[in-house]
Amino acid sequence: MEDINKISRTVTVFALGFIAFFALLGWAGSMEYTEQVLYTMPQEAYEAIYLKLGDGCSDRAIVKEYMDHKKYYDSLSE
Repeated sequence: MEDINKISRTVTVFALGFIAFFALLGWAGSMEYTEQVLYTMPQEAYEAIYLKLGDGCSDRAIVKEYMDHKKYYDSLSE
């Protein structure tokens, strides 16, 4: 009976570690995406979004607003 508990515990720890690894990988990918969009976004778009969302807005909020209305914000720089 102890062997089964030890195996169950080992499998559980391994599964949780596996899940944590992929969660961190997803989070890192999300941060990379946010940075990529911010660096390629026209300056006019960034400024307009920052003024709209106000001080304290996160980079993720800026990227979301930009991607939701990309056509409009890209037209600001033309």
